[in-house]
Amino acid sequence: MDEDVERIKGLLAPPLQDAGFHLETVKAVAAGPRRTLTVVVDLDESSTDPMSMEKIAESTKIVGDALEEVEIFRDKPYQLEVTSPGATRKLETPRHFRRVIGRRLEITTKKDTFKLDLAEVGESSITGTDPQRKETKTVDLGEIRKAQVELKFR
Repeated sequence: MDEDVERIKGLLAPPLQDAGFHLETVKAVAAGPRRTLTVVVDLDESSTDPMSMEKIAESTKIVGDALEEVEIFRDKPYQLEVTSPGATRKLETPRHFRRVIGRRLEITTKKDTFKLDLAEVGESSITGTDPQRKETKTVDLGEIRKAQVELKFR
């Protein structure tokens, strides 16, 4: 099953990338008669826009078209789920942080928990403004234990 997932990733990544998407993960699960292929797609890191329902629909069509002629689960029926990482995903890589530039983050490091209005992302650190202290702060990615976007409800 792992080699099938790798093969599917190889098939999906190029057309998704050409359309401005990033393939996050592919997960294949077969439990009894149920088979599910879950594909997690995000926008390219050059965009800070949220993943809209229109973009999910567009990426679902790309995924469906790419998989049309591919044997999956030995050609037994399966459910295809195309989704996005969501607003509450843990931010772990520079790519994840680049997607949320301009947003307020809640960050937990080994020493502290604080909020940061994210302004810049490097390969090994992030920089933003601490909204309480009104000062610029740089945080090494290796120091971060948990980072998530702070959700605002209207």
